Amino acid sequence: MDLNFVDEEQVPPEWINTDFLKEVIEFNGELKNVSIDEYETAPAVGPSDHFASIMFRTKITYSTDEKKGEKCSVIIKAMPTVPGMKLDFVTKNDLDYFGTEIFMYSKVLGRCEEILKNAGYTDKLVAKILYYSEEPRKVLVFEDLKELGYAMPTRMLPNDEEAKIFFSKLAQYHAAVFKLESEGHENMKRRGTMFNAPYMMPFDGISALCEAVRTIPGYETIAEKLSQISQMKLFEKCKQTLNIPGSYNLLSHGDFHVRNMMFKNNKEGAVEQAVLVDFQMCNWGSPAYDLIDIAAVIPYSKREKLYKLYFDTFTDILVKSGFEGTLPTYELFQKEMKRYQHFDLQFLCISTIAMTLDTAKADPAEMMKLMFNKEIVLQVFKQPKYLAFVKELLPVLLEEGVLDEIIQSN
Repeated sequence: MDLNFVDEEQVPPEWINTDFLKEVIEFNGELKNVSIDEYETAPAVGPSDHFASIMFRTKITYSTDEKKGEKCSVIIKAMPTVPGMKLDFVTKNDLDYFGTEIFMYSKVLGRCEEILKNAGYTDKLVAKILYYSEEPRKVLVFEDLKELGYAMPTRMLPNDEEAKIFFSKLAQYHAAVFKLESEGHENMKRRGTMFNAPYMMPFDGISALCEAVRTIPGYETIAEKLSQISQMKLFEKCKQTLNIPGSYNLLSHGDFHVRNMMFKNNKEGAVEQAVLVDFQMCNWGSPAYDLIDIAAVIPYSKREKLYKLYFDTFTDILVKSGFEGTLPTYELFQKEMKRYQHFDLQFLCISTIAMTLDTAKADPAEMMKLMFNKEIVLQVFKQPKYLAFVKELLPVLLEEGVLDEIIQSN
């Protein structure tokens, strides 16, 4: 399998030129007769940071009839074109990743920010969209959040205060889209997430987890249970659950993990704000999906307080924004989280393992390629930082019958 993480993003495509950039700057109608004086384009993010797009940062100097030498920086996101894993992920299924993201930024997220401001939640939710097009190519252009003081996370495992920000921000987005749909907003029932795409896992996480658990004294029963679960069986169980309507539903983010947020720090260096990015995989269904996804980087013993923070924020926004429907109860919320518990095992093998890797010691793209090596995978699953999550979560899944439920599923 050819990953093609790097090559396509080292050389900007020819269509990022003065004509295209002029179209971008004039798109919202505020500026006319723009001339591009100069521009410089470079990769916007690191290799392997995203799987369904190519991204560039372009710094532009432009002039109008009234002003000369104006400067701006934009992020350009487009479909991959080079054959390989990225292009396969985007094209070899019936999910319209770029169509979904264009819909979200052009029709949904701006309305969400209005709802949140009316409820008193005034922090930025997402980057401003500057331009979008589906023809002759699918492309979106955003304001450059780096210019506003935001950055990618410096660590994948959050501290307690950062975790609160994650769950509060998710609650804000969920409440806003929940209210928006209740008001009759159209086209919200979209399909997304990795589970509605073809199975493309580069390694067998369940087998590797089982081998790692066999090395932990006292976990023999759990290891035996895991040996009866295949990666494909767990994937199909999750897919089945995902596509059954929940007790209450909303348009989830669909890929809500630490690297799909950007952060702004205060003067002391602590995270004080977060914005959400990458809305290509949004999915209509239970809010539990996003919550269990982000919870994969949270020790199990700390999750319940964060879930309660999320729910209290969610309902607070609905009340303050004038929501006229029936508010979900915490009992209903807990029912959804229980129904999705087998996703805890799935994300333990995907998100938790990815976020506990020490990527500072190697190029991320090279580390992804190593994950196709079975021996390397087994070593990664036995690292102490990862096993700390394993030791805390798996006994819960055993005691609550989740492992047996997966084994017995069809």
